[in-house]
Amino acid sequence: MSWGPLHNPKNNMKVCLCTTPIRPEPTEFPPFGSMAIIQSLESIGTEAVFYHLDYHRQSDEQIKKYFVNNQFDIVGISAVVSTAYKFTKKLASIIKNAKPETIIIIGGGLATSAKILHEKCSIDYCVFGDGEKIICNLVKLVLNRELTEDNLIKCKGISFYNSKKEFIFTGYDSPPSADEISFPDYSILEKIGCLDHYIQPEPTWLTGFGIDHEKNDKKSATVIVAKGCVARCTFCHRFEKGYRVRPVTNTLDHIHDLMNKYNVGWLSIADENFGSNKTLTTEFVESLGKMGLKW
Repeated sequence: MSWGPLHNPKNNMKVCLCTTPIRPEPTEFPPFGSMAIIQSLESIGTEAVFYHLDYHRQSDEQIKKYFVNNQFDIVGISAVVSTAYKFTKKLASIIKNAKPETIIIIGGGLATSAKILHEKCSIDYCVFGDGEKIICNLVKLVLNRELTEDNLIKCKGISFYNSKKEFIFTGYDSPPSADEISFPDYSILEKIGCLDHYIQPEPTWLTGFGIDHEKNDKKSATVIVAKGCVARCTFCHRFEKGYRVRPVTNTLDHIHDLMNKYNVGWLSIADENFGSNKTLTTEFVESLGKMGLKW
């Protein structure tokens, strides 16, 4: 597992992205959000180490040793659910104790509690919504040593406390369009030794419900066809409006890649609102049938 000290030759900045444990056991849902952030940072020449604590459940002592040894300049924490608060607070304390100058950025659903995170957890910045563009804009300010209040206010999609200890939210940025949504690079998971947890020999989404299926040598992968939601439920901490369906040809190219690289023949469609665009859904599922995939 490539968790050792990282020298970033492209900009000499050491960056880490962490996940937080979501459930008592590691979830089988891939860390797509974290992978998207890592891929977007790569587009601006910034390499990020992936410290996947939701999968590699390490002890507090192991985590402390990791951050002391690596001395990161920036650490992003992906806290996708509100129940991650306790762990996030502990993790932020460990990071700051290892290196007080480390900039800590929180993304995910927990960012809805931004004021508490800034006040109680030593979090420097929170990111609201899909973070691919936002994190790049924020990291560029860090790299260029341009972290002035004027520049931060112009950086949409973040919150911070200014020099007067006032909470500042810069407003929402526009999310990536359907064409701009990247597909996950599974080599990120290969590098840290957990690919087999997410691309499995059995479709657990069938076996978990006791449904019989034809045995074969194909593996099962999770795919997201669209992002966003068609509703605005009051209990949801969703940041952005809009439902964006990836172009069908792009999705099929991604699936072909999974089939060729990882022998995938089973698909778990993990959309929150799969089928909301009936025209594109029909085109998509007919293609899956022609490809001989079970989903």
